[in-house]
Amino acid sequence: MTKKDVEKLIEVRKESSFFNHFWNVLIYDFRAKGEIGPNQIKVWRQNMWNMTFYPIFTFEFNANNNLTDIKDEINPIGKTFIGVLLIGFLYLIFPKNLSGFDLLDHLPFVILITIFAFLIVLVARMVYRFEKQNQLEQIFEILDIEVEEKKPEREWTFKKIITRLLIYPFCIGLILFALFYLFPNGKVFMGIASLGFGGMYLYADIKILIEKKTTGNNV
Repeated sequence: MTKKDVEKLIEVRKESSFFNHFWNVLIYDFRAKGEIGPNQIKVWRQNMWNMTFYPIFTFEFNANNNLTDIKDEINPIGKTFIGVLLIGFLYLIFPKNLSGFDLLDHLPFVILITIFAFLIVLVARMVYRFEKQNQLEQIFEILDIEVEEKKPEREWTFKKIITRLLIYPFCIGLILFALFYLFPNGKVFMGIASLGFGGMYLYADIKILIEKKTTGNNV
């Protein structure tokens, strides 16, 4: 696999900068974009259901322009989104006057917010991993790269059932929390974040279950 082959993935050439990714999120441009460097190519593409937590794939090449490795990372807007959200949780925990704050008196609330933040990050990670795997399989297909066939994952193992029993109510709670508390109280950004996190995970997981049920194939 050569550098010229990988360049075929790119529809629009763009620099992988914070501004370009921010603009990409705003205008809903679903074309595959990429940055071509001397020894690497970066490729990214958002889609309709996951416009924020899409991956950036970095293809690395040797001196002969042959592909040696493929790496991935979340785009800078996704990183910033999670960072701002976590800072928002810290703002909820700590008051403006820190001198009068007693951690022990507020310990149950602090633990609740910490668990909430952890689950938010967990859901974001699951959404990202699903999107990364989905796009990576599409890239392998386009580039005609043969990979070792994986055994189909069982979706109703004990571990996955327990995970769904914990995450599904949490995601539904996020959606209800956004609709009936955050939006009515003018907290639009937090509302969009809660609605997005809850909705994205439920959509991704249910989509996997439906596709496996109807096709019987590994997604």
